[in-house]
Amino acid sequence: MKKYDDVIMDIGIDKRNREMMSDALSRVLADNFILSLKTRNYHWNVTGPHFSQLHALFQSIYESLDEAGDTIAERIRALGYKAPGSYVEFVTISVLREEIGDPDYMEMIQSLVLDIEHLVRRTNEVKVIALMGEDDGTADLMIGNLLSLEKFAWMLRSHSET
Repeated sequence: MKKYDDVIMDIGIDKRNREMMSDALSRVLADNFILSLKTRNYHWNVTGPHFSQLHALFQSIYESLDEAGDTIAERIRALGYKAPGSYVEFVTISVLREEIGDPDYMEMIQSLVLDIEHLVRRTNEVKVIALMGEDDGTADLMIGNLLSLEKFAWMLRSHSET
């Protein structure tokens, strides 16, 4: 019986492009995971006059990120590669960092906006790479994620307007 790695894969995307996509998706997955953890921290620890609204918004953000992360990891597997799955791996390949300290609610909002905007840019980059490599499945996945991320960035920015 052949191991999965020994099986020749022919899904219309050559091995080099599948490997490049897997690497790019792994970085998006790592950023996504760190952002989810950071948002969950904020959900648990937010205080202030907008507690109820932000508590609910942070929860909807990390739940969306968790769902997206699962789909991204499954896409990496569908391309024939192992998805990173440990905190050590995520911290190593992500440029985002978890929150240390006790930020107030406005600092939380500002931090999340910056991180989400980073993830939007990285997701856009992966979408472009996917389209160039004729990987419509990954491009479609990235486009769907962009819509959610851009909406959350807008919603968070709206909280900081006076």
